[in-house]
Amino acid sequence: MYPSVYTVIVSYNTRDLTLRCIESLRTVTYPDHTVVVVDNGSSDGTEDAVRAKYGEVTLIQTHQNLGYTGGNNAGMVHALSNDADYVLILNPDTIVINPDFLTRMVDHLSQNNDVGFAGPRVFLRELGNIQNTVLHEPSVRRNIESWFRSRTNPEFGRLSGDRVLDVEVLNGVCLLIRSQCLREIGLFDDRLFMYIEDHDMQHRAREKGWRMQYLPVDSIIHDQKEAGYNLTGNVGFLLKRNTVYFLNKIGKRFDAFGYAVFSGALMLMRAFIPFNRGSETFSDYIKFTKRLVNVYVTILTGREPDKSYGPPYS
Repeated sequence: MYPSVYTVIVSYNTRDLTLRCIESLRTVTYPDHTVVVVDNGSSDGTEDAVRAKYGEVTLIQTHQNLGYTGGNNAGMVHALSNDADYVLILNPDTIVINPDFLTRMVDHLSQNNDVGFAGPRVFLRELGNIQNTVLHEPSVRRNIESWFRSRTNPEFGRLSGDRVLDVEVLNGVCLLIRSQCLREIGLFDDRLFMYIEDHDMQHRAREKGWRMQYLPVDSIIHDQKEAGYNLTGNVGFLLKRNTVYFLNKIGKRFDAFGYAVFSGALMLMRAFIPFNRGSETFSDYIKFTKRLVNVYVTILTGREPDKSYGPPYS
């Protein structure tokens, strides 16, 4: 009798990537494995394509963009309601390269009952280029230290090596979670929408005594896009907003305030230094900084989110 694993993939207008990911999951050798695709109201025909090509896949249609957090929550609720023993959270822009990776991860967790989360070795865009999936909780000191040290040593912070590690946080790109742990700590905080949600959930797990482990098991290629990460875009906004939200939520108000001041000041500095702006204009930086300040004030003063709060509230 094998423990049951439900793999949850959230799709939002990523039809082709999602289909490719499902096709690669067909190579997985683990015997008790169910794939669940949560479609966040895509307009690109994702639902019809999945239903037509992969009848064995469970598809959940949310009819709206609930973000990475809300979409995965819908999938995890389905898995838990079907008594899944483990849930594998998997990005749609991934390709399985090791059919045995899930078997090896489940075997490890079956022998280590206090491990709530496990993350395998992930390759970024091509085989051999290891993505660092071992992370630390954010803090003002760590962020400043990392900013300086990464500029003098590109290898700084790359901890996804060749041995099992107990870690603070694992990147959520490919994450095996014990259902018992999920039932104790709850699901993703859907107010985050996307980014930093893995930090928040794993912080709650550590508080309950669960361990997080990195496993040196080859698993997937993460075909993460290289474009679309401009500093004044939604990705930059959500990363900064959610870091302050998370630090404030866990009681690190000094770090939350310090991060807010530091990141706001850095954005203003970029606005006034032309060679440091990239493709963005002075106006882009000023508007973005104003948006950040508004949302930081909302978080740090405990006010209810308004339109300035950003996705999914805007």
